[in-house]
Amino acid sequence: MADGEERAVIETGHAAAQGSDADNQQAELDLARRARRGDAEAFDQLVLRFQRPVYRFCWRLLRSPDAEDLAQDTFVRAFVHFERFDPERPVLPWLIAIARRLCLDLLRRRKVVARMETVPVIAHPAPGPEGEASLREQLSRVERALAHLDDGPREAIVLFHLEEMSYRDIAAALEVPMGTVMTWLHRGRAQLRKALEGVPTA
Repeated sequence: MADGEERAVIETGHAAAQGSDADNQQAELDLARRARRGDAEAFDQLVLRFQRPVYRFCWRLLRSPDAEDLAQDTFVRAFVHFERFDPERPVLPWLIAIARRLCLDLLRRRKVVARMETVPVIAHPAPGPEGEASLREQLSRVERALAHLDDGPREAIVLFHLEEMSYRDIAAALEVPMGTVMTWLHRGRAQLRKALEGVPTA
């Protein structure tokens, strides 16, 4: 393929990806507008879009079966108070902000400290027993290191590196200035490196 043709193919691919993102954002905006007007079907579609990241966030704060209940409570609160939501803004940061408040309220009431638990490994090609044990151990070390971080750095790292949210959206979700998000990320990464350095990776 000639250079010009190859460049044209690459540019076409980038344009298609950008177009897909724009279509997805527009679809989310349309659903949010309809949901704010009381359209239950549109709200159900938003639940399907965001129930997994909301649940994952609750799990990482609580590390208990309560995460599922609080994820569901998040959407109940969102539905009841959807008139407060600005439909011109992304939905996920708003949901994460609700979920975070619910989780912190539960932790305060029960005085629960996040426990260090091994995260179940779901691997596509199943590794052999040795490989699976090694992967579980590596994930367990990372989870233990995360659990020792302060709340702010831990939440920022989870949202940035695992949920791939932007600084702006994380700031909205955690209800702090964007500069604070950057500080938490820097501090959290440094603490993780310090906790994990010198540990063999097998």
